[in-house]
Amino acid sequence: MLVKINLPLPETLDPSLTPRQAEILDRAIEVVAAEGLGSFTLKQVAERVGFTEAAIYRHFPDKRALVLALVDRLGRLLLEPAAAHAADASRPPRERLEAVVRHHVSLLTGTGGLPILLFAEGLVAGDEAIMARLRETLRSYLTLLAGLLAEIDPGPAPPAIQRAILLLGLPAALGLQQRALPELTLRREEIETLIAQFLRALTTPSLTETAP
Repeated sequence: MLVKINLPLPETLDPSLTPRQAEILDRAIEVVAAEGLGSFTLKQVAERVGFTEAAIYRHFPDKRALVLALVDRLGRLLLEPAAAHAADASRPPRERLEAVVRHHVSLLTGTGGLPILLFAEGLVAGDEAIMARLRETLRSYLTLLAGLLAEIDPGPAPPAIQRAILLLGLPAALGLQQRALPELTLRREEIETLIAQFLRALTTPSLTETAP
């Protein structure tokens, strides 16, 4: 399966990376999305970048360092734009939440559901270093979602952090569809409709809660 990243990847995303390292990581994301975490090779990455496998080692000491940097880059791809949307004081919290979820969905569909694959393969392999970084990203993202949900509905029950977990559902389902059922790919307008319906269901008080 040929996977091509369909996301803007600004060079400023991680100032600690050189432009060449950023390019290598973006090609590695494509290879891992296509081959899986356990099967991809540095040779495949080098071929996509356009130089020899030996040249990769001038930028990353080994495959494991590349994988951990890849996980970090995906985390930044999720969190940095999401944080910018969440902090946009010119928009009401519901619009900011919708922008965050839309970005999350775009990340999953734009990388062929790669974050879902990384979680699954990390759990199966028992790779605690990878899982620790994935969990750190997930906790940060849930905290961001919970903050927006608390702005929309500051009610005590259920807690905002628990409602935030439910917000992972639609992006995760679309990521799973990308990996397991690619023939069922939704059109952009269908995804937008699903996002709107999903958020309406999770952020609108029920009739029993609003009744006198």
